Amino acid sequence: SLFFGGGTPSLMPPETAAAVIEEADRLWGFSSDAEITLEANPTSIEAGRFAGYAAGGVNRVSMGAQALNDADLKRLGRMHTAAEARAAFDIARAAFARVSFDLIYARQDQTPEAWEAELAEALRMAIDHLSLYQLTVEPGTRFGELHDIGKLRGLPDDDRAADMYAITQSLCEAAGMPAYEISNHARPGAESRHNLVYWRGGDYAGVGAGAHGRVTAGGVRLATETPRAPAA
Repeated sequence: SLFFGGGTPSLMPPETAAAVIEEADRLWGFSSDAEITLEANPTSIEAGRFAGYAAGGVNRVSMGAQALNDADLKRLGRMHTAAEARAAFDIARAAFARVSFDLIYARQDQTPEAWEAELAEALRMAIDHLSLYQLTVEPGTRFGELHDIGKLRGLPDDDRAADMYAITQSLCEAAGMPAYEISNHARPGAESRHNLVYWRGGDYAGVGAGAHGRVTAGGVRLATETPRAPAA
């Protein structure tokens, strides 16, 4: 498998992705059915490149939809609208056989009932895979800063967040997309091979600024990390 991650690889031209795929194939060699995934934001600009990525060798896309309503997208700091997310999904479905998208739940002022309705819509849209993340507030992030000064109001308490987790498992199971790890759900056989490498403790090479890898050499497991470029 090959995974273009980091949130915004779809900002690069399709020709660049194709060149990276070609070079990776030259260096390591891909099987004929290799999974090649690209993360993308569902803006109209990035979705407009989907056909080019498919022509260059990408056969799976993972979109950061995050929410299916505009108010919550604005709160999450996303640059796209819900309409753009739905339109980008339709474009992706036409370009790729395998499409996944992300949603975040336990958002500000979100009720279990609202999440159930939103997830039901997502499952009607889904092809074979969904990534469903519970919102967490981490130190050193913008949300962390807002939380510390009391400006991140309306987050659900632990019990309500647990209710949303239970709803997630129940609806996805019923739709034939059970969890295969903490946050990822897929139809049988459609699990992300790249994700499974991580969860099964396999080897993977990280390439690029801030990339992390774990490879076995001479019977010894080695961790590799590429430093990030210093901030300007």
